[in-house]
Amino acid sequence: MKDRLAALIDGDAAHLIGIGEDIFAHPELAWQEHRTADLVAGQLRALGLPVTEGLAGTGVRAELVGAGSGPTVCVLAELDAIRVPGHPAADPATGAAHACGHNAQVAHLVGVARAFVAADLAGKLNGRVVFFAVPAEEYLDIRFTVDDRSRFPGGKQELIRLGHFDDIDAAMMVHAVGDTRATPLGMTWQHTGFTPLRAEFAGYSAHAASAAGDGVDAMAAARVALHALDAQREAFADHVRVHPVLRTGDPALNVIADHATVDTLIRGLTPNAISQARTRVERSMRAGALALGAGLTVTVGPGYRPLTVDRGLGEVFRRQAIALTGAANWTETPVTTASTDAGDLSALIPVLHPTHGGCVGANHSAQFRVTDPYVAYVLPAKALAWTIVELLAPGAPPLHHGARLTREAYVAEMLTAQGDRSFSGDPVTGQG
Repeated sequence: MKDRLAALIDGDAAHLIGIGEDIFAHPELAWQEHRTADLVAGQLRALGLPVTEGLAGTGVRAELVGAGSGPTVCVLAELDAIRVPGHPAADPATGAAHACGHNAQVAHLVGVARAFVAADLAGKLNGRVVFFAVPAEEYLDIRFTVDDRSRFPGGKQELIRLGHFDDIDAAMMVHAVGDTRATPLGMTWQHTGFTPLRAEFAGYSAHAASAAGDGVDAMAAARVALHALDAQREAFADHVRVHPVLRTGDPALNVIADHATVDTLIRGLTPNAISQARTRVERSMRAGALALGAGLTVTVGPGYRPLTVDRGLGEVFRRQAIALTGAANWTETPVTTASTDAGDLSALIPVLHPTHGGCVGANHSAQFRVTDPYVAYVLPAKALAWTIVELLAPGAPPLHHGARLTREAYVAEMLTAQGDRSFSGDPVTGQG
């Protein structure tokens, strides 16, 4: 069965590479992946699979039902690109570019689906295989989280909220690594999660020369806050990453800025590490406001949970990868400080999130591109197909979920992660 699948996917290589390159040439940002979703739906519908579209906006889902009872395994593909305006393949209107390799995931999903249908595996497997193209993995902007609370910021998060993962027992995908040292297939076992935090500083405008004492400089308050944050970086736990962006309006040079915003993502491997780092960030923001006498509003939104790849699924995939490419072409990394909303899904079900090579340029950079189309677009589909056969073949051992959150508990936890707090720095000015 595995040899037949490998031969089918290899024979389909030109088609899969064409899909990956087509999507690379037509990048779409989160929640706007209409063309890509239409492409996926068309590919799956052509196989005779029942297709549901428009899930959480642009999500596309199809399934293949096996002959016997068993678990439901989901192949994921992320539809969206990232905003990298300097990328040579960026959309000139939106700045979107596939600088994280999500286009390759669509090729994997289509490759597995086409091979399973061609091999008539519906009559040979116990359980179901769901093919699920999902929107909005890239966390584009904290402004979305704090200004629009009608949906969760990540596509998988929103699909969880809507119940579209309720009948799925395990999920899997293979993610690109833009590194010439990356082996064709590999595994990073842990990913950080993050919390977004917005600090809005409110001051008083005044003439910057003749009436400076009557103003409160919100920009200066933000700068002091960032200096306070930098002074604490050595105290952060290992694998904590804090990266702020200072945003302002467009004040004139001779007008004291009355508003400034610092948006920050706070990453860590555990909820406790994220919480401790957030306390330091918030304390730094208060220090800037206090020093300048500015007002401060801090808003915290829901972020992404840390991801720990399921060890059982990871071991199954590792065996398939080594069988396909040899042990020398497989590497494992304990931790990455990158984050993904697959971490949220892993709070509910086991998740497999290995990596593939065939790319150069750091992820999210203008230099990211595919250099080995077979390794990037075709080989991962073979490894996924073999993994699914191992999980759903007659006599396969049962999947172990372990203790995980229910959807209701997850949604409640996400909703409580949102909140606003205000602080006054007691300004001493001519107006105050």
